[in-house]
Amino acid sequence: MDMRGDISDLKREHPDLADEFISLRNELDSAAVRSTSTSDNTSSWELQAKRRREADQQFGELIARIRAQPGFDRFLCLPAENEMIAAATLNPIIVVNLSSYRCDAFLIERNQIKVLELPGLTIEKVRKQVQDLQKSRTMGFFHIEPLLEWLWDVVVRPSLDALGFKVPISNGNWPRVWWIPIGLLSQLPVHAAGRYTSDSAETALDRVMSSYAPSVKALIHGRRHPIRTSAGPLSGNALLVAMRETPGLSANGILPFAASEVEMLKDLCPSLKLQPVRPMLRKDDVLQHLLTCKVFHFAGHGKSDPMEPSRSCLLLEDWKTNPLTVGDLRDHRLQENGPFLGYLSACSTGANEAVQLADEGIHLVSAFQLAGFRHVVGTLWEVSDRHCVDVAKVLYETLRDEGMTDAAVCLGLHRAVRVLRDGGIKNGKARDATLELSGSRVKIANPYWIPYVHFGV
Repeated sequence: MDMRGDISDLKREHPDLADEFISLRNELDSAAVRSTSTSDNTSSWELQAKRRREADQQFGELIARIRAQPGFDRFLCLPAENEMIAAATLNPIIVVNLSSYRCDAFLIERNQIKVLELPGLTIEKVRKQVQDLQKSRTMGFFHIEPLLEWLWDVVVRPSLDALGFKVPISNGNWPRVWWIPIGLLSQLPVHAAGRYTSDSAETALDRVMSSYAPSVKALIHGRRHPIRTSAGPLSGNALLVAMRETPGLSANGILPFAASEVEMLKDLCPSLKLQPVRPMLRKDDVLQHLLTCKVFHFAGHGKSDPMEPSRSCLLLEDWKTNPLTVGDLRDHRLQENGPFLGYLSACSTGANEAVQLADEGIHLVSAFQLAGFRHVVGTLWEVSDRHCVDVAKVLYETLRDEGMTDAAVCLGLHRAVRVLRDGGIKNGKARDATLELSGSRVKIANPYWIPYVHFGV
């Protein structure tokens, strides 16, 4: 169950209860990972199980206390049917459910909710696809076409056909959908599904623009707060962080294009009506400036922690001693300032590789959303250092030309990945703390567009 909107409201009204909730939730998440990964003896396992039971009891008691507060009687409850339909007023929402009984796509439209059975989708097949993807990434060999074709055949094409999106768009008037994949399916690039042959337009990217949301409730919450139009004294700041060199990395420690990417954005800032701010490249200074920014752009390395996702982090100069983690961002309260866009131009910022916590959506993108960012651009896995400049340039130029609007963020990323997909640019170094894919053998000429994802309203 996604909790971002409820926790954001709780932080604003009852910060002490929110802090207690987050602390207990982190404890339960950590215990879940330890209980399934430990190789300790029986007595150690029993002790961990006892601690988890106690934490579960405390958690239940805390939820009861929260629901007793005025206005919080629906805390962590599912939205009503009319609320879900209202959330699809702008564009359809596609919730893809995984179950051992059967799998379905719930198609939420402005006037109805339809259930579409997906007979080719099973938990076992999704698990196999996730394992194969992780294995291919670890080996530095991407053979991703079968995965994209499988997603197209069993999930994406049936869903888009049922919504009436049956032909490629040629006039630039792009329809938009929100994807809400459940469980392990959230680790797969649903937005990139398709058949990539020389004469094929059977792809999601040629039919619709795709955004993601952790849940319908998170989408409802994000839209509850309109974009700020009043310009406070520091509301137009663009916080720009370029980690050209990351100390302490054994590979890929230098990213030659990270500085170029941020310089490109700095030059665009006047036309975007933004004031560029370059902080010290250390956790505390970046966190302090986050409190007063409208846009945060990070170009550097990201690190996903498969054992404890709340420790996934952006790598700054002090990442070894004082890392900027998911937990740090999740615990900060930026809602009052309402930052507009967090652009995480790094690897694995939208990845949660802890299979035990696949339903939790614990990663850097979700942490920025929970902290208060209206939109977040991130990645599912490795991206090319050089290509990052091109993707960011197209997105920010779209914001310049179309305005700083919700639709423009999605449109900008959609344009950027299409340009990257169709441009045939040669490979570059990957922005990942452990992997380099410059030698990857792929049939798709340029795979580096695939991992980019947009989360937002």
